[in-house]
Amino acid sequence: MHSATLELCPTTVVKDDELGRLCAYMSQGLHALAQPLTIVRSAVAALTAPGVTAVDQRRYLELSSQHVERTCGLFECLQELVIASQIEADCEPVELSEVLAEVVEDQKAALEASGVALRIDTPTGLPSVQGDTARTLQALSAALKIAASVSSPGDLVELLVAARNGFVELILQSRRMHGRPLNSSERLSLALAEANIRSQQGKYVCVEDPLRVFIALPLQNSVP
Repeated sequence: MHSATLELCPTTVVKDDELGRLCAYMSQGLHALAQPLTIVRSAVAALTAPGVTAVDQRRYLELSSQHVERTCGLFECLQELVIASQIEADCEPVELSEVLAEVVEDQKAALEASGVALRIDTPTGLPSVQGDTARTLQALSAALKIAASVSSPGDLVELLVAARNGFVELILQSRRMHGRPLNSSERLSLALAEANIRSQQGKYVCVEDPLRVFIALPLQNSVP
């Protein structure tokens, strides 16, 4: 489906700095793909080894299935990166409060399961932004999911929202210092978040320790 999207939609010219970021993202993606592909190759080889038991066969099959799914997810993320760099964002007025509510609802079960609390500080009457709803959803969902995953039970994740200087600024941060480092899959997911935000004239900054993701989207009335 993504391949068809790339074929049917008009592409944009990629600037040198954007091309550099894309190459760095793709390098991260290839690094992330290396581990599950190596595990699948080893598991398939073990399945055909002489004397393998039925119990071991089931274990190797389950291991292969798990990492094939992981590989598919990483490959889809790489496809989305190419789409974000080649196809213009579908920008329109977006009610950010509705997007935030959807993101929080989607991650609610995962937050409760991990024992991580979420505090949201958002102004009343949050103004609309000019952006791409789907790309904004991906970026915010990825940031919240990863912030929760690197936190420990009892930790607090904060989502701070403010409108200033023609943008709505969002800061999603974990208070956990020196927590679990991000893995290659999480870094790739955040790379896609950055690409999606920048593709709609937004701003993006990420600091890993403690995890802090800054996103800014232009106000609707500030876009020509």
